[in-house]
Amino acid sequence: MDYESYLIEQKSPIVAINRISQITDMFIRDNYSKFGNDKFYIDEVLALNTAIQMIAYCMRVKRKECYKEIDNNYNEIFSYDSIMYETI
Repeated sequence: MDYESYLIEQKSPIVAINRISQITDMFIRDNYSKFGNDKFYIDEVLALNTAIQMIAYCMRVKRKECYKEIDNNYNEIFSYDSIMYETI
């Protein structure tokens, strides 16, 4: 798969994973006092949410590497004259 296709295909999953993490954080924050003695479950959910955040982070690192690779391989050479006077 080329870099551009990878970047396009992975954007939506990264946004979705990030949103899941945000919803989980909001739910725990809003309902923390309601859990009472079940703090074990909160710790489990927080650990799971951390894992989800790590997955999104790794996906973002991969996207950053793809952007760098595209940038390094970009070699279109043009000048002012070629833009103004050459026909397409």
